[in-house]
Amino acid sequence: MPFAKNVWYVAAHAHELDDGMAARTIAGEPVVMFRKGSGEVAALEDRCPHRFVPLSMGKRVGDTLQCGYHGLRFDATGACAEAPNDAEQRARICVRAFVAVERYAMVWLWFGAREAADPALIPVFDFITNPDYAVARGHSHFKANYQMLADNLLDLSHVHYLHPGVHEGSNFADFTNKVKVEGDTVWSMLWRHHYHIDEKRQAMFGMTSTDVEGQGHSRWNAPGSILVDTAYWDHGKTIAEGVRSPSAHLLTPETEYSTHYFWLSGRTFELDNEAMTQATTANMRRIFETEDGPMCEAQQLALGESTDFLSQQPIVLKADAAGLAARRVIKRKLREDAGDATAQEAIAEARV
Repeated sequence: MPFAKNVWYVAAHAHELDDGMAARTIAGEPVVMFRKGSGEVAALEDRCPHRFVPLSMGKRVGDTLQCGYHGLRFDATGACAEAPNDAEQRARICVRAFVAVERYAMVWLWFGAREAADPALIPVFDFITNPDYAVARGHSHFKANYQMLADNLLDLSHVHYLHPGVHEGSNFADFTNKVKVEGDTVWSMLWRHHYHIDEKRQAMFGMTSTDVEGQGHSRWNAPGSILVDTAYWDHGKTIAEGVRSPSAHLLTPETEYSTHYFWLSGRTFELDNEAMTQATTANMRRIFETEDGPMCEAQQLALGESTDFLSQQPIVLKADAAGLAARRVIKRKLREDAGDATAQEAIAEARV
């Protein structure tokens, strides 16, 4: 299964680079990331060209990575900075370097053409670094194709069944859900009319009633960056007078059959309550790793080696609209990548 090239992939929480380097397979590419002395993030192919061992098994030496096997060192551009005992070979030794950007406390990678790597294309998740929000965060790993996890997150009806108690006292049939596509962005807008919150949350949110208005608007961008803008407010008031709890669900394919899931949850209330942040972290991990994740892994197991879910001719429900729209965007981006590759081949042939 090919992966889109000209998109930004989340590869790590920025804090993972604080103690040296972090290594992951991203979209089938082994990558090692580290922070240079300037603070900038560098990302290299995690594969020494000599014996093909991971560079992440070596160590940092200044702004270079030294292979732990024979000491070859590579700088942030992928060029060989040192070739012990074989200096004349240095000029011909290199590894691939990838465009890396740190934004919203996350590390983003670009595998397409370097000249097209515009950081302005990174979807906005500004709540993560906004001091007006407390943020819980984590990383999970699932043995399922990343698009199946996106289907799960964009299907707003499954919560009432897979996560009993989350929306207790309210019914999805009473909500209003609308899906729209704007360019490469898919929106699944959800308005929760007369939403029920229990007395504990009423007090926490500072609400005057357990019957409030709410929203849970989802925004998807390729390859799998999802913002869920959740808010609640009293009847007769505006959303600006309520509480907000946005969350980021950043799905990055590891391989065709496995996914890195970076998740973050913000809130505009109880900002200094670290116990609440820790409880939110534990609860999100529990939900994702014991409910959503196992369900998606079961789906992948049922499909076997296939990741083309639609080729199996599934029954399609109304709640699938956003997930289907996201899949269409991915297919279009893969076609665009194929077109770019064909054009580059034609140019190369013309030069011969």
